[in-house]
Amino acid sequence: MPSSSIVDSTVYDLIGLGFGPANLAIAGAVVEKQKSMSSRTFPIQKALFIEKHDRFRWHPGMLLPDARMQISFMKDLATLRNPQSPITFLSYLHSQDRLVSFINRGSTIPSRKEYADYLAWAAQYVQDEGIHVLYRHEVVQLSRGEADTINVHCKDVLTGLQRVIKARDIVISPGGAPRIPKSLSNIAEHPFVIHSSAYTTSIDRVLRFLAGKPRPLRIAVIGSGQSAAEVTLNLRERLSLIPSPGFHHELDMIIRKGSLKPSDDSPFANEIFDPSSTEAWFNIPSERLRISRLAEYKSTNYGVVNPRTLETLHEVIYDQRLDEGIAKRTDSDKPTRPHINILSYTSIVSTNTHCTPVSSSSNLLLSTEAQEMGGEIFSFVTQNIISRAVSEHKYDAVICATGYQRSSWVNLLKNSEIGKIFGLQSDSSAVQLVPITRRLGLKAHHDFHTVDSLSSGTPSPASDSTCSTPPTSPGSTFSSSHLENQIPDTVYISRNYRLLPTTDGREDAATQFIPRVYLQGVEEATHGLSDTLLSVLGVRAGEVVSDLCDRDA
Repeated sequence: MPSSSIVDSTVYDLIGLGFGPANLAIAGAVVEKQKSMSSRTFPIQKALFIEKHDRFRWHPGMLLPDARMQISFMKDLATLRNPQSPITFLSYLHSQDRLVSFINRGSTIPSRKEYADYLAWAAQYVQDEGIHVLYRHEVVQLSRGEADTINVHCKDVLTGLQRVIKARDIVISPGGAPRIPKSLSNIAEHPFVIHSSAYTTSIDRVLRFLAGKPRPLRIAVIGSGQSAAEVTLNLRERLSLIPSPGFHHELDMIIRKGSLKPSDDSPFANEIFDPSSTEAWFNIPSERLRISRLAEYKSTNYGVVNPRTLETLHEVIYDQRLDEGIAKRTDSDKPTRPHINILSYTSIVSTNTHCTPVSSSSNLLLSTEAQEMGGEIFSFVTQNIISRAVSEHKYDAVICATGYQRSSWVNLLKNSEIGKIFGLQSDSSAVQLVPITRRLGLKAHHDFHTVDSLSSGTPSPASDSTCSTPPTSPGSTFSSSHLENQIPDTVYISRNYRLLPTTDGREDAATQFIPRVYLQGVEEATHGLSDTLLSVLGVRAGEVVSDLCDRDA
């Protein structure tokens, strides 16, 4: 370990890497279990969660005005596991004296703003109940510790000071990292290229600069899912506040599909997110059946838009056509409201930047880097998937509503000595997460197909990005031809989300690895579509905590 590291003398029974909704649910389940058991027999006396943000935050970049959740409030941190839990959404409403008002709304779907506040409230509750959270620290490495522990190496994101904390067991909940299409990789670091996860926290500074340009603005929104639709509608409102005498600003939604598709939230389809579906998914006997089921139900979550949002967007576009028709019929001035265009069947072939003169004094509001780049526009070369026609488009800013990748757990483990215990090597690129039920007679080499994420052995559903090749996880770029001769490393996981050491005979009884390592939120391939979502947080947390408490298992 680095000589400058501070070694914490405390040994924690459980350390959670990350403190988002998944590990927050774990913390809540720990608090409840502790209260239901004798304090002497409860094995998790000391729990710590390490979070890189300076406080609890949940998707701050997508807290758009009027944005609503896509699930019932009853799919919260605890209700499906224990309706009497002190951290249910109803408990939150009651504590804030809004329970009756919420009932009077006549809807079971809370706003995203309110749900974010609920999660922050629950985070404070578990801390008040004895759960420790180390904010502003990022986990950088894991190593084997003495006396059957894991050394968790983390650093202060502001000072860089490193510390080492010991854990008997760990839960890795990495969340999702923004996924940028490969065709945009050369402009990804530009301050005017924003991933939707940072939209509300970044768009104001960009528009302040662009407002000074004496011409109509054109912005690209890449993606065909819920985030892309919400961002487009919000951008239209923001652009309406930028004066545009005699012209209108343009918003291009770039999608590979022929049209935007509605999400399937019908009752029977939604059963795929039920806790009982996790068991069925885990026991699917072959990888091919998993891929087939994933494809069958992807319309419930991937690259689709909530029908209510879809209707709103269609009304806006219809109204545009109406205004244009009236202007043409009456020979009057053309409307100046921002115009939304949907570029369907469009693939982005390449991107580049071109410099233009910077004439606005508003660039003083931006960083030096942004000032230097602010005079650039983006040039996109696109191709119609059907006609094969090639076009070029110029944009002032780009919003990527292109989803997330969930492979950081692989990189963390494979770069530590612990990774080898679970079958990962330092040079591992393709990784297949497999249910323990398939350890015997596994035919991974025959069932394995193109990997879209290091976190699973099955391809992720079609991305709503418009890159010319599917986006992949960081550190590795996959294509079908690349993987034909590549055998993935296999990592086994239990039904209760615990990674299982390999049984190849290389470890004798004296060197067996005793600490337990759990994963949360990256097991879509093994535990089902609900794993990366909020639907089963409460039940899943209970299963993990029960497994943690069952030391003889």
